[in-house]
Amino acid sequence: MQALVFWDPAGLSLDRSNPYAALLARAMEAQGVRSVAGFRENLTPEWLRAHRDTFDVLHLHWPWWLYNGATAEETTSRCASLIDALFLARSLGYKVVWTMHNLYPHDSTTHDLDHLARLGITACASAVIVHCEHARKLLEQNFHRREGVFHAPHGHFCDAYPDVVSPPEARARFGFDERHFVYLFFGHVRANKGVDQLLESFVSLRGDHLRFLFAARICSDYGARVVERARRADSRIVLRESKFYAAEDLQWFFNAADVAVFPFTDILTSGSAITALSFHCPVLVPAIGCLPELVDETVGAVYNPTGAGGLMRALDQAQAIRRDALRPGIEQRLRELSWDGIARTTLEAYRA
Repeated sequence: MQALVFWDPAGLSLDRSNPYAALLARAMEAQGVRSVAGFRENLTPEWLRAHRDTFDVLHLHWPWWLYNGATAEETTSRCASLIDALFLARSLGYKVVWTMHNLYPHDSTTHDLDHLARLGITACASAVIVHCEHARKLLEQNFHRREGVFHAPHGHFCDAYPDVVSPPEARARFGFDERHFVYLFFGHVRANKGVDQLLESFVSLRGDHLRFLFAARICSDYGARVVERARRADSRIVLRESKFYAAEDLQWFFNAADVAVFPFTDILTSGSAITALSFHCPVLVPAIGCLPELVDETVGAVYNPTGAGGLMRALDQAQAIRRDALRPGIEQRLRELSWDGIARTTLEAYRA
């Protein structure tokens, strides 16, 4: 069996994009499925007709990049072409599978069109994969899909990044020692990440032993403004900023932290939280999306994001977390996020 996998413009790469698709492709190989990176040019009527005997499955992950354009008119045209192509593919005998990583794209300004795109995708898909039961409910509520839905969790990233630096080494690099309790935020600084609230809440905490390691990925003016605010906010904030972090860089940040904090305001599945757990770093997350099904007291803490002061109280209470004590629970959770099991479920979806 061969699957054309539409992940992102970088293709199925371990080092040039989120490693999810590359790790899944490797696990699918053991199930007898060859995964090939798909791009926009593979969704023309001519290409689909010419390759109907070569590929069995078209697997979409983030459909937005397949239709997003420079203008609203271009985006609308590309969206219509995408849906037409998927329905044509089904008529030609391809299976069409969508993994619903998020409900809607976070950076889009065309919500109504995004909704129509997902209605079209779910209508023609032979199967839809979700990462949690909450996502299954959202799929039904928003896109009216109940049949042919498969639950496969988001896999771990233990095999994607080097992890040879010890916590003492990592902490020393940033000037931390055993006296310090270190909160970490690592990732893109976007509006849905809640970094503004995190900065405000951390500054309100008292204690010279507290540190906030802020590893910011800046890809927008919004991110640059948040980072500039952090630079002036509190001397206990240790700021690192970049447009790109190499795979070997991640271990320094996650192994230096006592807890990684991801105070999302809007999220379904979090690769950031999965990344932290893959370094055996406990996580603090809000009770939204799939996060309550991923995180419990054995791997970190979940807090109620509604109401004033919820995040600040959660940060204060998180000081009771002991990273070494949670390691067995995190290791058990990582076993539950094995790519072998995810690949078996994905193969079921391909055969649906």
